[in-house]
Amino acid sequence: MQLTKLRKWLVLLNVSISIFMATLDGSIVNIALPIIKTYLSVNISSIQWVVTSYLLAISVLLLIWGKLADLYGKKKVFLFGFIIFSVGSGLCGISSSLEMLVISRIIQAVGASSMMALSQGIVTSIFDHGERGMALGITGTTVAIGSLTGPVLGGILVHNFGWHSIFLVNIPIGIIGTIFTILVIPEINEVSENKKFDFLGSILFIAAILLMFMGLLFLQDAKISGIVFIIMFISALVVLGLFLMRQRRIDTPLIDVGLFKIKVFSLGLTTAFLSFIALFSTIYFMPFYLENVMKFDALKAGLLMSAYPFTMAIIAPFSGALSDKITYKPLTIIGLAINALVLLVVSTLNRTSSIVEIVILMAMLGAGVGIFQSPNNSSVMGSVPRNQLGAAGGINALFRNIGMVSGTTLSVLLFTFTTNINLNSVSKDNGGFNPEVFLKGFHIVFIFAACSCAVALVLSLLRLSEKKMALVKLRD
Repeated sequence: MQLTKLRKWLVLLNVSISIFMATLDGSIVNIALPIIKTYLSVNISSIQWVVTSYLLAISVLLLIWGKLADLYGKKKVFLFGFIIFSVGSGLCGISSSLEMLVISRIIQAVGASSMMALSQGIVTSIFDHGERGMALGITGTTVAIGSLTGPVLGGILVHNFGWHSIFLVNIPIGIIGTIFTILVIPEINEVSENKKFDFLGSILFIAAILLMFMGLLFLQDAKISGIVFIIMFISALVVLGLFLMRQRRIDTPLIDVGLFKIKVFSLGLTTAFLSFIALFSTIYFMPFYLENVMKFDALKAGLLMSAYPFTMAIIAPFSGALSDKITYKPLTIIGLAINALVLLVVSTLNRTSSIVEIVILMAMLGAGVGIFQSPNNSSVMGSVPRNQLGAAGGINALFRNIGMVSGTTLSVLLFTFTTNINLNSVSKDNGGFNPEVFLKGFHIVFIFAACSCAVALVLSLLRLSEKKMALVKLRD
């Protein structure tokens, strides 16, 4: 698509606004949960549905929005996302009961999932191969900025204006994004002539994701037994199998299963999934270590953790731009190697570790993620036909979400299994807290995270060696 350079950058700015909104909303809410719990007079398990409902709604809708964008056009669906997210934010801001807040969060997630599913597809459609990596790198920086800004902005807003303000702040941003979408994003015409939508396939997919995600989330919170989880997980696999069988048989599938035969696409998704497992194990457990073992307050712990998104925000655009010149392969390998080594070193942290050591490790982790993600996203999105960019973006975002949930859940289960400590009961004010027992589980969790990155690294090395073998055969 031939657009002026200015127009392309305005499109990227618009997409970045959507990413910033969705990421900010994911990180800004957590800090307000204790206050919302008190305001609405509900218990901890109930208030968690403010977060859980948002996550579940996004996960089940990502593929659907991607397919609808391929059928009817990315601009229409993306614009719809901005409008619905803004409406949902307004409803959250005026909610007076838990039920209304959860329903409003689901409405908000409908819009957020649309923007998440299409952001990479729009960028890939607009930017050519030689500049795509840099553009996707900038979107990666936006993710980091949203994560970094959320807790700080949330604290300021809640302190000065009350918890409702963390949702109402989205409305002016959403209005700006909506106007930008109308004026700046072109009609991207790679749409299907066959407008038939697979409703039965969508129902099967939603059922499979709900069974899997709710099983993982309930198991993490110890609300179900291991046997019940196994039943839910097997049921999810059966329903997913039925979904995939249907996708192979019908003419207008929700996803083209043939996409997974593209090795660059499938290996890129797998390595990203493993990377997010490692990353979210880290994000979940580091605050416990900093606040309960090192005895830092929440502000100091947050500042130390911010070294990760800060470094990622700086590195990601440069890594993306470099991948446009030297391809994604060496950068994904370097990024994963850095993360595997860093996480292995993190697994040795103890009660006497210095602040400087912690900051350096968090900064190096952010650098590794920044080096890996932009080139990997560019390779995934650049490997599929243009008329399936919407579906590919939805699949990519889905694998990211599954990696996030899996990383948190698996790390919590591993920690609990090895220490017999219920993480929900951990508090730095808890007189029964044993730092040495906690550190035993902490070390094992981070060895697990390092192994996840190591497996992803091996897959990337196999992808590189496969290319070399092809060149040897070509010479022969």
